Amino acid sequence: MKRGKRLEYVRKGAKLYEAFTGHEAEIVGKTKIPRVPNVLVSVGVIDFIGYTTVRDGRREKYIHKFKRGAAPLFCVTPDGKQIYLIDGKYDFTESGINDRS
Repeated sequence: MKRGKRLEYVRKGAKLYEAFTGHEAEIVGKTKIPRVPNVLVSVGVIDFIGYTTVRDGRREKYIHKFKRGAAPLFCVTPDGKQIYLIDGKYDFTESGINDRS
C-alpha cells in the first residue's frame, strides 16, 4: 500500500476510534497483519460477538447479537492458528456494531 493511502487509513481509523471510545487516538506501535490465505475453513456463522473496551474513560463489556442474515462467517486457517470473520452485513460506527439487514 502506498504511503499516502496508508496515512489516509490511519486518519480514518483514528477518527472512528475517537468517535467510539470518546478519547484521543494515539499510535502505540505496529503489528504484523497476517495475509489472508487462499484457503480458509468455514466453521459456521458468528451468532454474537463479545468484547471489552474503554469508552469515555470507563471499562465496558459489549455483546452484539447479529440479526439473521447479518452475521459473518466464522472461518479459520487450515492450521487452525488464525480466526477470520468473513462477509456479513454490518458496520462498525461510533455506536458499535450495527446490522444492515
